[in-house]
This record gives sequence, C-alpha cells and structure tokens, in this order.
Amino acid sequence: MPVLSPQQVADFQRDGYLLSSGLLSADELATFGPAVDAAVASRTVDDTRSLADKGLYEQSFVQCMRLWETDSAVAPLTFHPALAESAAQLLGAERVRLWQDQALYKEPGGRETDAHQDATFWPIGDTPLVSVWIPLAGSTFASGAMGYVPGSHKAGRLHPVDLTYTTEPYDILSDPALGGSTTTYVEAPTGSVIWHHGLTVHQAMANTTDAPRRVFTIVYIADGYPRDAAWPVFPLDRDGVEAGEPMEGPGMPIVWPREPGDIPPVPEVTGEQTGPQFEVPQ
Repeated sequence: MPVLSPQQVADFQRDGYLLSSGLLSADELATFGPAVDAAVASRTVDDTRSLADKGLYEQSFVQCMRLWETDSAVAPLTFHPALAESAAQLLGAERVRLWQDQALYKEPGGRETDAHQDATFWPIGDTPLVSVWIPLAGSTFASGAMGYVPGSHKAGRLHPVDLTYTTEPYDILSDPALGGSTTTYVEAPTGSVIWHHGLTVHQAMANTTDAPRRVFTIVYIADGYPRDAAWPVFPLDRDGVEAGEPMEGPGMPIVWPREPGDIPPVPEVTGEQTGPQFEVPQ
C-alpha cells in the first residue's frame, strides 16, 4: 500500500510542498535525534566561533553533509524505507537515488534563510528532485519554521540565489514569474515532516528561541537522468560523472526500491567540502 494518499500527492503537485505525519515513529525519533546530534557535534567540535563571528551563510544554519557516509547510526534514517517510498510517489518515479543528506541546525539567534530554489544550485537540468525536511523536535515560527511560496515550482527554474553572499543575493520573491505570491510559513509538530519540490521557492524564519532548531534533510532525485552541465558539484565530480552521462555512482545510491535495513557501502573516497556545498552557475 502506498505510504502517501492520492490526495496528498495531488496536494503536493498543486502546492509544491506537503506537511505529512506518521512516517517516523516516536521510537525512531528518539533514536535518530541523538544520533544526528552526535554526528553534528563531532563534525563541529573544533569550531569555537560565536554566531557573530560567522559569515551570513553560517549564521543561517550549521550545515553537515552526507552524514550517512560517516555515521552509521544516522544511515538508517537516510535510507528509511517509508521516506524513500514517499519520495518515489511524489517524484512519480519507479527508482529513486539519494542526492545528499544533511543536518541543518539553526543556532539560537540564527538569522533567516533567504528565499531560494534548491534545484538551481546543481547541474541537474530538469531532473525531478524532492527534499524531505525532518524537524527532530518539531519546528515553530519562533524556532525557524519553513516557508513556501505555493505553486512556485510551476514557474520553472528562476535566477539562482547566491546564498554564499559573494554577490548580492537575487531577490527571488520579486521575480515576475511568481506574480507577487507571498510565503506561507508552516509549523511542523514533532513527528511530522515537510516535503518540497526542487523548484519550490522556500525560506526559513530566524530562530528567536534559546535552543537550536534541529533539522535533518534528505534530497532525492529520480533515477535515469543525465548530468546537465560541467560546472562543479561534489557528488557528481567525486563519482566521475561527466556532463551528458547518467547521474549514478556509490555516492548517489538507489534508495527506492531497496530492502529495509539494506544500507549501501560507503564510497571509498569520503569527506566534506569546505564551506557551502553547492556552486551557483554564472
């Protein structure tokens, strides 16, 4: 039986985002939450900077990528079968690959995340992409809730937003293709997740609480699509995927269909890039 209902899939296709619940049990959250916390703590142990000493990108969130490759306790969440099957439903794909996982922890006092589209960060062309946003203890307007411009995925690929702030970020909310649409912010109770399309314009509120907003995300792509362009991006370059070749390799394993508990081997060459994990095309 499909994990998501036909109505939920239809709502996602209409709005470009979907709040859903029941995909992760309370016991799983009680296990995965501390596992992600420990992974983030390990990755950031040597970073003693205050929030004020960080650049704008890092003031938006602490980002730790590809945790499944370094933290075996996190990998079962990255390859969670109910999440992967839901992604397949939303993508309308028979086979789905992992693009990346990441923790996005917004520190107390962390600034808002500027509005952007995900898919424009990467040389993937029109490859169907969907992300699941998992607040490990829920999210509120005060802690940094996500916001989405309903239906904005139907506008197609808009001008990329430079979240690295090496240039003035494009004001995507003023793009004529959005027709003046505004952001709808969504609180996510503990145990719920939010899905969004790779072209849905989205952003996050600032964290005005005294606790971190703890979020884990998984990004999925439909299998069988080629790399669109040669500009650099870590997962494709590491696996030696050239422009025009199918996007596949040890760093982008199949997540659906996959037997529960079947975690793929970690790629031989592991590690993180320094700084933001994307390149903005010029």
